[in-house]
Amino acid sequence: MCNQTASCFIGDQSYIEGRFPGQGKIIVRLEEPSEVKVSFYFDDISAVGTLTSIVWYETGCKASTRADVEGQSVATESNSTGVFERSANLLEKDEHLISFKSDLEATYLMKVEITPTVF
Repeated sequence: MCNQTASCFIGDQSYIEGRFPGQGKIIVRLEEPSEVKVSFYFDDISAVGTLTSIVWYETGCKASTRADVEGQSVATESNSTGVFERSANLLEKDEHLISFKSDLEATYLMKVEITPTVF
């Protein structure tokens, strides 16, 4: 997808584990236009880093939505609410690549929540 390889398909009932600093890619499959929320549950943040980025791609990578968040904001949000999350609206019914990267230092669980919506 988009001339890139993703680690897995992920849906509402699954999650992935990982460690930052680093990056990852997943694929979500939509049956209709939807809001796609990406949530990171961090464990033991040892350094806030400078930037965390999430990019949601439309089918075929012809358009994308990007969220860039400063490291301190990621740590503050995660510490106060228990989770760092961002969302984007994806319009096409098909498979969508989501890429993410951060220089924050922590282990995480990441999940995706898909909410069908009308735009």
